[in-house]
Amino acid sequence: MAAFKPQFLDSANHYADLGEHRQQFAAFLTYAALGPTDGYAVEEFRSAIGKLPQAGLEESATALSQALESVADQREDYWKNRAQPFWQQVWPKSRDLATPRIAESLARLVVAARGEFSTALAAVKDWLRPIEHPHYVVHKLHESDLCRRFPVEALQLLNAVIADQQWGPRELGQCLDEVVQAVPQLAQDARYLRLREYSRKRGI
Repeated sequence: MAAFKPQFLDSANHYADLGEHRQQFAAFLTYAALGPTDGYAVEEFRSAIGKLPQAGLEESATALSQALESVADQREDYWKNRAQPFWQQVWPKSRDLATPRIAESLARLVVAARGEFSTALAAVKDWLRPIEHPHYVVHKLHESDLCRRFPVEALQLLNAVIADQQWGPRELGQCLDEVVQAVPQLAQDARYLRLREYSRKRGI
């Protein structure tokens, strides 16, 4: 990695020229930035990832969520020691770069953080947007039991990623049930009421 550092980092300037390999480059750059990678400074990774076009950032966000999802029982440690520092120190700060695809990856990241769910949501919340197909995110949220453990934050996440998509996630109703079972007062929350009505209209 040290031997070809200048060429590796400079490739971010030529993302479009990488052709069919550009997605792999964005993912590899992200994994390297998650580290530890000897001979590379945080500033160098921040600069390289900051030069990626929006499509490259979408690939980077996908790699970030997949990295956290892949560590199984070490997710909380991986979030604290790798993913959170990456987010704070490397990821671009301009929210104008946010897209529904990035939002979907970040929603998956938040769910994958498990016990660090609240911290992860607080970190990425300003990048969240309604996503085209929220089914997988809602499925993973329901499966994780996070709606019972973190009902307020789970409602916040659901409200951020679900707008008026034509096809509602079939486990949304179960997630909402778990939220109000954990904190009954949330049944009066405007976000809960909106999502419950959305769920009712779509028969889920």
